[in-house]
Amino acid sequence: MFWMRMRNKRAFLLISAFFLASTFSGCKSNPATDSTPNAETEAPSETTLSEQHAREQQTREQQEAAPAANAPASFPDFADIVERTHPAVVNVYTRTKVAMRFPPGFHPDLVPRERVQQSLGSGFLIDPNGLVLTNEHVVRNATEIAVRLLDERWFHAEVIGTDPKTDVALLQLSDARDLPFLQLGDSDKLRVGNWVIAIGNPLGLTSTVTVGITSAVGRKSLPIGGGELLYQDFIQTDASINPGNSGGPLLNTQGEVVGINTAVIASGQGLGFSIPINMVRDILPSLQNEGRVRRSWLGLYVGDVPNALRRELNLTTPGGALVTRVVSGGPAAQAGIRPGDIIQKIDNQPIANSARLTWLAANLGIGRSVPVEIQRGNERLQLMLTLGALPE
Repeated sequence: MFWMRMRNKRAFLLISAFFLASTFSGCKSNPATDSTPNAETEAPSETTLSEQHAREQQTREQQEAAPAANAPASFPDFADIVERTHPAVVNVYTRTKVAMRFPPGFHPDLVPRERVQQSLGSGFLIDPNGLVLTNEHVVRNATEIAVRLLDERWFHAEVIGTDPKTDVALLQLSDARDLPFLQLGDSDKLRVGNWVIAIGNPLGLTSTVTVGITSAVGRKSLPIGGGELLYQDFIQTDASINPGNSGGPLLNTQGEVVGINTAVIASGQGLGFSIPINMVRDILPSLQNEGRVRRSWLGLYVGDVPNALRRELNLTTPGGALVTRVVSGGPAAQAGIRPGDIIQKIDNQPIANSARLTWLAANLGIGRSVPVEIQRGNERLQLMLTLGALPE
């Protein structure tokens, strides 16, 4: 028994020794990789620790300075934007006299021949002295206009300029000074997918704020405005716009006006349209100084350039407007422009499409002589054209 216990004890000691040897051998430096050959163990020097600490600190600083690529994008502070801009958005109340219609054979001798119709729209201040932009259809035929600010102040307003072809109107508030107002932004910088904010008075719900994105830009030929909107270049948004929002501002995330909310397509959902503020800026001086917009005229009809014609002429750059008809005796005819010409530039401004040419030509100024760059077959020509007045 004694010898068996001794053998067991010896075996236990041998196993323990083997385990300890294996454990310590795992802590040894690998001769193939260690910079100090045959070193059993080596404590890192103070210099090595210092360098490692510096590298770790540098890595942490870089990670803090550059956010992770997959980090979620933060939302704009809409509440802060609204707080800054809301006081400059106004309610526009109008009263309009409407003629009564009677069935044949009815004698309206004892009833009024007119009734007063009241309506509500929106608008926004663009200077501290009471200039308000809104839609022309909001104040059309109005006999009385009143404007209410967010702080409950009321003002009488007069129309000082309208342009039915773009649905823009300019109002002047009486006895107004030191009022809050909005800055006009640059609608050409607006990109599809950008956040936008609409503020207005939909369905009489005063000072309503909705948020969405820019769904599209450059929308044209929309079935709105009863055919009167000759110049269309709408911003499309899914920010909720309803009756009563008309004339209110569409804002970017800097709180600048990029559009005037104008219309919706009732048969759809999330289909709202705003007039680009750059279009409004072009006609604002005429509205303020003359009360209307007198437009210049080229005397021709244009369309977009078909892709087949581009390939035929080896046109490698996009843009241009194809002349489809020239009015006899008009400015274009006198300048020598012919059907089939492609207008590439006017007044040194490039032409992106036919709608852009139509808008530029209308606002260059009656009587001005401007250079027109055209493509005629394989030739590039420059002509001088004197703009006429657009026939009423």
